[in-house]
Amino acid sequence: MTLRTVLLSLQALLSAAEPDDPQDAVVARQYKEHPEMFRQTAKHWTYVYAGGPAKMPDLDDKIRRLTDMGIEEHNARVALSSYNWDLERATEQLFS
Repeated sequence: MTLRTVLLSLQALLSAAEPDDPQDAVVARQYKEHPEMFRQTAKHWTYVYAGGPAKMPDLDDKIRRLTDMGIEEHNARVALSSYNWDLERATEQLFS
């Protein structure tokens, strides 16, 4: 497998979402069931990890509340985005 083949495969995956055959089931479920939440999550992750332009104060506040409880920032972000940014459900998952 060449680098060119890998990059073409990645380009195909990124340009055509396949929610019925997902790489990540949590993301696919959010994409299908809560499209607006999916877009907000994508914007947030883009801002945090790729230097995107849109800061999301509401989501950042939820992350800060979990980090204040001793949760690592990345783990807080993953739990919140997995539970559609529902702070209570994410907290239950992290502490159970």
